Amino acid sequence: MYFRSFLLCLIFSTSLLLGEAPSTAPLVLISVAPYKPFIEKIAGDTVQIQLMVPTGASSHTYEPTPRQMVRASGANLWFVIGEPFEKRAVDALKSHHPALHIINLQTGLDLINSAHHHGCKGCCPGAIDLHFWLSPRQAQIQAQTIAEELIKLFPQNAEQYRKNLSGLQRELQELDQKIEAILTPLKNRNILVSHPAYAYFCRDYHLIQHSIEIEGKDPTPQQMTKMLNLARQIHIKSIFIQPQYNNKAAKLVAETLNAKLVVLDPYSEHYFTSMLEIATAFANG
Repeated sequence: MYFRSFLLCLIFSTSLLLGEAPSTAPLVLISVAPYKPFIEKIAGDTVQIQLMVPTGASSHTYEPTPRQMVRASGANLWFVIGEPFEKRAVDALKSHHPALHIINLQTGLDLINSAHHHGCKGCCPGAIDLHFWLSPRQAQIQAQTIAEELIKLFPQNAEQYRKNLSGLQRELQELDQKIEAILTPLKNRNILVSHPAYAYFCRDYHLIQHSIEIEGKDPTPQQMTKMLNLARQIHIKSIFIQPQYNNKAAKLVAETLNAKLVVLDPYSEHYFTSMLEIATAFANG
């Protein structure tokens, strides 16, 4: 309730002070950066895009700033993925702008329960793993959802969106083939990560993910001992970390095992480059 009241007050009292030139293109919100190229490739310059979780922040713990919320209050459409902050922000925005369209990109996906994949627990016990953009195969379904919703909202651009979607789907299929070629020789390879973001990627390409973080927390001493024993057993040489987290436990594990730390950014807006970098890093790890 406080968040909603604060937003309404802020919108009416400060929106004229932002000093930003208005744009005629409708505003589309995305929660995380990997979806930016999808919308850019489909919609081109027919929409503006606002990213809700900035580069370097964790989408699991982030809360939008007042300035973000003021700008977001003018949006036509928000593609959500299921993060906790989204519901709070959506409730606040809809109290001011009831016509805001909310589209869940989980629709139609083959989702993974984060507590039951390769024995690896995710951020929340029993929760859906939300890193589904990290599967080019699931990304094709999401691209279709994005295009369909844009066509519904802006039918005057339907032909352009359908044509651009076809091109994006080809790019995603080619990306899938490139990653498959990199990783096919490594079926059932174990990878050790600081944060369990790669369940969909591992499912597509027959890898096994092990996470140092357990249910969104650093491991207990007992869990750490168990992880170290497993890492030695499966001959871990590299630990994959993310810039969104402090990686304290991963650094300790790397020091103990004399393993190298490899930084990967699954939240990069440079989706196609990032996905190939992830595949290559896993292949070389």
